[in-house]
Amino acid sequence: MKIGITGAGGQLGQALVRYTMERVSPASVVAVTRHPDKLEEFSRQGVEVRAGDFNLPTGLLTAFQGIERLVIIPTGDLQPGVRRIQHTAAIHAAAASGVRHVMYISTVGARPDPNNELLDSHFATDQALINSGVAWTILRMSIYMETLLDPAKRAVSSGSYAAVPGAPAAYVVRNDIAAAAAGILTTPGHEGITYHATGPVSISQQEIAGAIGKTAGKPVAFTEITAAQQRAGLEAAGLPPFLIGIFAGFQEALRAGMFDLVTADVARLSGKPAQSPSAFFARTLGSTASTARG
Repeated sequence: MKIGITGAGGQLGQALVRYTMERVSPASVVAVTRHPDKLEEFSRQGVEVRAGDFNLPTGLLTAFQGIERLVIIPTGDLQPGVRRIQHTAAIHAAAASGVRHVMYISTVGARPDPNNELLDSHFATDQALINSGVAWTILRMSIYMETLLDPAKRAVSSGSYAAVPGAPAAYVVRNDIAAAAAGILTTPGHEGITYHATGPVSISQQEIAGAIGKTAGKPVAFTEITAAQQRAGLEAAGLPPFLIGIFAGFQEALRAGMFDLVTADVARLSGKPAQSPSAFFARTLGSTASTARG
């Protein structure tokens, strides 16, 4: 059986290739990427690396040939309307190439929302896959725990963690998502199921500050800011307006409780429990925390 992984050159894609190789022979894995030269390491280990670009659907017909199970990792293009076109083209190419089972890595809280390109494009892809006629599985992921790392490092240095308060969220480590996805790709019985890859606990912004301080061994205060202040910071950083709008909409969904969902799906699919925020900070803030204490 050939297992195909799109977006294999990205961080999630490369992690997924590695976890899949732990479960099946590398010769069974097909890594599809726009930049095959980035995956020479996998090629040397026996993975078949193929060129594939979601903006060139005819090329995907060749890239997907002979693949029985395929995972579609979302593209990074958040220009309005683009991603749903890319993903739909990939789903159609998979069906036309004879792929039997397609998994899509979506997001917790996917919903139709013309004012939120991120959530809207995920929902549109979910629906396109369900209606494609191909056996499907959807893995909806929570927010990457890694998005907390840079703010946490700044908080260790300054003694203050600034954020807009709101509902808690079950942040999840990227590798845990990859391990769960590999479990789906390499075992039977997942057709027609939507899973949710979340962290083991839902944590508020105030609790994040406390976890950072505990790791650093020094007080880290929570500093409340407003959504307007957060947006002004993005504007000052020079981000394009459409990205600021996407980020603001995402943060609004977070504060409203969209990601306040905890499941055991990561452990169920990967065979190991999802990493907690405290374990994540202990692993990633080691040198920063030591310097702050010194």
